[in-house]
Order: sequence, then structure tokens, then C-alpha cells
Amino acid sequence: MLDDVDTAGTLKQLTKRVAELEAVRDLTSLRAEFHRCLNNKEWDALAALFTDEAHLDYGEYGQAHGSKEVRDYYGRLLEQIRDMRNATAIALKNFVHGHQVRVLDGETATGVCFFEEQIRFNKDSMAFSSIGQFSDEYVRRGDRWYFAKVVLDHYWVVPDNDGWHWPW
Repeated sequence: MLDDVDTAGTLKQLTKRVAELEAVRDLTSLRAEFHRCLNNKEWDALAALFTDEAHLDYGEYGQAHGSKEVRDYYGRLLEQIRDMRNATAIALKNFVHGHQVRVLDGETATGVCFFEEQIRFNKDSMAFSSIGQFSDEYVRRGDRWYFAKVVLDHYWVVPDNDGWHWPW
């Protein structure tokens, strides 16, 4: 019975599977780090998650190309949203759900996840919920994964209520 075991083949398959599982774990961590940086307004750290050739597409909210433009884009985005609502202050928190990853060849991968975003304006003002999907393309450089492309697809943005208040 042991003569029928292809030890080298089994080891090769297991090595490939472990590498794929590690990639999925790393990519899930990358997506979570994106949202942590976004929620904490850590624009430099967020930009460091993207390649220098990356493409960010937020549809009607704009686009950015490369990690430097991505940093600048997020640095302006909250102000743009605040100004669209004629508000004096904005708080935004973004939460990711259901991240699905497909490793293509060990050096590239794709992913999709859903998000819920809560946006509050002023201290006693309107609250909005934003729901949608991120579609990602990833690239591995050395032993690290990066975003090569991020596309945002808003399903809807709706007001939650008026008069919502929390201490700042």
C-alpha cells in the first residue's frame, strides 16, 4: 500500500495549497487594513497598500492612479462629501463583509467584498448609509500583496435619520 503513495506529488500539492491559503489570508488582511486605514484617516498607510501603478475607481466620486494619487484622493474625499452636504463636519466609518478571494497564479488575485458605510454630518445632523461592493485586483511584489485596482460600486446611499447625535 505504501508503494502506491506518490510522496513527491502529494508534497507538491500540499505546498501549493498552503501557499494559496496563505495568500487568501494575506489578501483578507490587506482588505481589512484598507478599511482600518480609511476609518482612522491614515492616508499614507492606506496609500502604501497600493502599487505605484494602481487604479482606483469610485465612479462619480472620482478616480486616482498610483499610490501617491490614492493618498491625495482620500485626503480630499471626506472634504468633498462634507461640502456636497453643506456640512461643517463629517464622520465616516466603513465596514467590510463577505470578502471573497480568488488566487490566480500566486502572483495575482481578484477579490470582491461588500461594504456598509455610515456617514454623519455635523454634531446634530443627518446620517447616511452607503451600501455597495468593492471589486479588487491584487498583485504580489516580493512577499507582499498590494492593490492593483479597486472599483467601488455603490448600490445605494440613503439618509438614515435626522437629528442623530453623538458626542465628539
